[in-house]
Amino acid sequence: MKIKIWLISAVILGILSSCDDGDIIFTEFNFENQDLNFCSGGSDLVFFKINEATQEAIALNIMGTSEIFLQEEISDINLSATNFVTFRNFNGPIDASYFCSSVPPSTPEVTDEFRAESGIARLTNNLVLDDEDNVPEVLELVIDKNTGLLLDTDEDGIPDYFDFDDDGDNVPTILELFTNNNDETFRDTDQDGIPDYLDPDDDGDGVLTRNESTDGNLSPIDDVNDQSSGIPDFLNMNVAIPGFNNQEFILHTYNRNAGVDVILFNVRFFNGEEMNTQETLDLGGILNVINETVQLTPEF
Repeated sequence: MKIKIWLISAVILGILSSCDDGDIIFTEFNFENQDLNFCSGGSDLVFFKINEATQEAIALNIMGTSEIFLQEEISDINLSATNFVTFRNFNGPIDASYFCSSVPPSTPEVTDEFRAESGIARLTNNLVLDDEDNVPEVLELVIDKNTGLLLDTDEDGIPDYFDFDDDGDNVPTILELFTNNNDETFRDTDQDGIPDYLDPDDDGDGVLTRNESTDGNLSPIDDVNDQSSGIPDFLNMNVAIPGFNNQEFILHTYNRNAGVDVILFNVRFFNGEEMNTQETLDLGGILNVINETVQLTPEF
C-alpha cells in the first residue's frame, strides 16, 4: 500500500523580476524548460539548473544531508553565507560535473557571477512509503482513536501503512490476506471477526502465531507437525504446542521514495554594486531524490 505525504499544494506561476532604478543587469532567468538537478556530498546539498544554449547556470547550495527529504513539514531555509544561490555565466559548455565534483573543473571559466545570501529557499517534500502488502490505503491510513496516532496494530512503532507485518506474528501481511487470489474477503481462519493479517493468533488455539514456529527460524509458515493435513500449525487449531515464547521478529522491508520541489522567495542577487531582487523563483521539482529499500527489525 502506498501513501503520499503532500506537505504543500500550490502552483507558483512565472518569474517576477525587479531591479532598482539605474541597475542594468540580467533581467530574466532562462531556465523554465531546464530540469532541476541535485547532488550531495558530505554536509552539502546542491540544486542546480543549466541552460546549455546560453551557457548559464543557477544553483542553490545549502548545508544539510539527504535526511532533509524525509521531514514531514516544509523546510524554509534562510539564505546566508553558508546557504546561498549563485547565477553564473560561463565561457563554454557546462555539465553536472561542475556542481557535483569535489573540486570544480578549471574549464569552462565563469565570466560573470551574481550571488544571493538573503531570502528564503523553500523545500517541499513528497514522501512515499510503500510496504507492498496489498492492503487498501483506506484500511491502513487511519487514526487510532485510542492513541490519536496513525494505526499501529502490533504497537511496534511502525504504522500499519508501511508495516511489513501488521500484527507482529512473524508472517508477512501479504501472505495472510486471502486463501487464494480469487478471494475478495480477507481470510479469518478462526472466524473471530479479526482477519488473519491483524490477528496475533490466527487459528484461535491459544498459542500465538509467532510461537508456532517450533524449528527456530522465526517463521511459522514452514512448521507443519500434522503431516496428514499439510496445514501449517499456525492455521491448524488442532495443533497447539505449548512452551515456545519467541521474542525475536522477522526482518521488515519497505520502500521509501522522496521527491522535492524548490522555490526561492525574495532573493537579492549582488555583483559588486549591482543588485537584482527576485520575488519568486520556482526552480521546479525532482523525483526520486531518495529511492531505497529500508530494512529493519521492529522492537516491541
